[in-house]
Amino acid sequence: MCVMAPISTPTRVLLADDHSLVRAGIRRLLEEFAATEVVGEAADGLAALALVKLHQPDVLIADLTMPRLNGLELAGEVARQCPATKVLMLSMHVDEECVRRAFHRGAKGYLVKDSTASELEVAVRAVARGDTYLSPAVSKYFVAGFLDQCEAPHDGSEGLTPRQRQILQLVAEGHT
Repeated sequence: MCVMAPISTPTRVLLADDHSLVRAGIRRLLEEFAATEVVGEAADGLAALALVKLHQPDVLIADLTMPRLNGLELAGEVARQCPATKVLMLSMHVDEECVRRAFHRGAKGYLVKDSTASELEVAVRAVARGDTYLSPAVSKYFVAGFLDQCEAPHDGSEGLTPRQRQILQLVAEGHT
């Protein structure tokens, strides 16, 4: 008896970048990935939004800076009008504010343009399955900022003198 493997549907991707060579390069990389299908390309945000509505891709890879509707505005519109399409923001910017704004607008991933092909594949797969993806080139800044904002763990006795701590310890141990 022959058992057939389940047929997996390809991840449908739409590209939006105002540079045709960048789009062509990303398309070529995506076509090499298993179970990935590029369903369209757009050179500006308004065209991308129209194609998202038409093709309903799983993932929209959108450049942060595009004419007519920038990537941030596009991410917001896609999240509002076509929530099944997940946005992977693509940018050369690694600053914390750009990343924060992208996620605030509805992006599910942020990939820097100097990433490797394997990182692109990981990012597309993660975003397609509903996970959040943050490029390692950017995540180190967020982790550092997070650690800076975290307070050191405390036990509530910071304002006590050594003698007061000793008394508190004795009371905790059941002494009068």
